[in-house]
Amino acid sequence: MTGSVMNISWSECLRLILLLLQLTTVSTQERFEVLGPVDPVVAVAGEDVVLPCYLKPNISAVDLSVEWFRAQTDDPLVHLYRDHEDRNENQLPSYRGRTSLFLEQLKNGNTSLKVKNVRVSDNGEYKCLVQSENFFEDSSIQVSIKAVGTQPVISNEGYKEGGISLVCESKGWYPQPQVVWMDSEGHSLPAGHTEMHRDSMDHYIVRRRVIVQETENNRFTCRVLQQQLNEMKETITYIPGEMFHRAHPWKVTFAVIFSLAAVCIIGCTVLIHRFVKLRKKRGILASYCSHLWFFFMLKKKLKNIVEKQYYVKMTLYH
Repeated sequence: MTGSVMNISWSECLRLILLLLQLTTVSTQERFEVLGPVDPVVAVAGEDVVLPCYLKPNISAVDLSVEWFRAQTDDPLVHLYRDHEDRNENQLPSYRGRTSLFLEQLKNGNTSLKVKNVRVSDNGEYKCLVQSENFFEDSSIQVSIKAVGTQPVISNEGYKEGGISLVCESKGWYPQPQVVWMDSEGHSLPAGHTEMHRDSMDHYIVRRRVIVQETENNRFTCRVLQQQLNEMKETITYIPGEMFHRAHPWKVTFAVIFSLAAVCIIGCTVLIHRFVKLRKKRGILASYCSHLWFFFMLKKKLKNIVEKQYYVKMTLYH
């Protein structure tokens, strides 16, 4: 009797052990990891990007639910695959027609999402959630959107505060860049604050002014750089020296006065020189006239003497 009871007990224990092993095996087979990239996914605005997501082990995800959504948002759905098809009725409007899974790769555990024509508004954190009937797992992915702006355009705004006002403008940047004005030697110039505006695509429009003074070569550079993206664009402008003269009216007045003074000095010098020469000529002429007058008077006196002598002789003779 005891042996029979013991046999039944061992049999039941064996069945229980086998059942537990079976349940454990099924549970293990259903478990999986969802893996994504450790580093942020960097994408260029206007281009397509793939947000990587894989299952480990690489079991088939064809029969599973795959959901992509934005983290920390009230209306997060980006893409939903369930019951062997896409179900995007409640998808965020901004993603309509721009998302897709690699359906042929689901059997290999590839649950990556492709987003077309990425925008600055796509920037942020995403989650890839994969779910079976009894298990689910997710992975977070950070997406960083960058937009490289246009070549800077430099405009001359004319004369201001004793110099020439230049303004530099560039469009289409994200994140916001820095704007630096430099002289010909690459030294930063003191400039006004950088004006920031956003366009309809959430890109930054940047603008910065500077008042420049005349230098040796009058070359100035506007540089727009985004250090996080290691992107930089710059434009060089040259300003004719004559424009700086107009920016300083007192310099023009001084130049005119200096020129007139120089002309007057030269004119006076010429006049003085001519006057001296004329004085010399007059001195010579006066000396000649004086000598001539002396000889004339001497001749006259001699004539008077001779006439007197002749008169005396004639008187005596008579």
